[in-house]
Amino acid sequence: MKRLFPLLLTLALSALAQSTLGVEPPVLLKEAKPGEVLTQTLTVYNVGTRPVRVRVSLGDWTYDPMGKIQFLPTGSLKESASPWVTFSPAEFLLEPKQSRPLTYTLSIPKGATPGTHWGILFLESEDPNPPPGVPLATFRVRMAHVFYVNLPPLTTSGRITGIVPSPPKEAQEPYRFAIQYQNTGNTAQKLSGRFEVRDASGRKAAEVEVEEVVVLPGQVRVLPVSLVGPLPAGGYTALAILNYGDPSKDVAADLPFTLRTPLAAPPQPPSEGEKGGSP
Repeated sequence: MKRLFPLLLTLALSALAQSTLGVEPPVLLKEAKPGEVLTQTLTVYNVGTRPVRVRVSLGDWTYDPMGKIQFLPTGSLKESASPWVTFSPAEFLLEPKQSRPLTYTLSIPKGATPGTHWGILFLESEDPNPPPGVPLATFRVRMAHVFYVNLPPLTTSGRITGIVPSPPKEAQEPYRFAIQYQNTGNTAQKLSGRFEVRDASGRKAAEVEVEEVVVLPGQVRVLPVSLVGPLPAGGYTALAILNYGDPSKDVAADLPFTLRTPLAAPPQPPSEGEKGGSP
């Protein structure tokens, strides 16, 4: 799970708008047991030049199969850890260049189910003295701290449920594929892998790296792949090979497909001499 941490950090930072308000750490990943109580102190800081009033609240989050983040009320998900959290203070003022602690406690129920549980602490700031005539909403921004708790026993498993092809409509377009993956375990996964294309003789004709993503327990993710040429017309087999964090095990699926016309190479950017006129 340590290798998952940097990706969770990226997810937290990209989910909400950046502002002069910050929180450290933005992501927390803990191992615990039912009945335990965990306490964490965050540092909230204002790097701006105006004071901000900060309000703290809890919520849940998930995503759709394409990875678009969705924020939900506390306790909306069966894996939610938000109902276990208490925090203090709920509201405070931060002067310019000032920071202060924010403490929250996770009280894990004795009957909590195994697996990854998660939630989010929102920190919404507003200018307490906005300039006259400017709507208050203009100064409202929201940052977040995402927390994960792993409760044993943990099971890690997954499967590719399909590969959907989308042939190009124009000669210069890529051949697009959508790999459908399901996390069948009870813990969050860092999913990575590659997409190979093999010709009729079994020779590898192309390879595309699959972008790393986080897949929550029980969730489905659609991983887009864009295949570009040059690749001659003919029959091929697409092979998706993914790894969900187990170094000794990959999951794979294949799909035969036919290129009816050659797949063109992507257009090359103009050279320095072609970009402008005479010096």
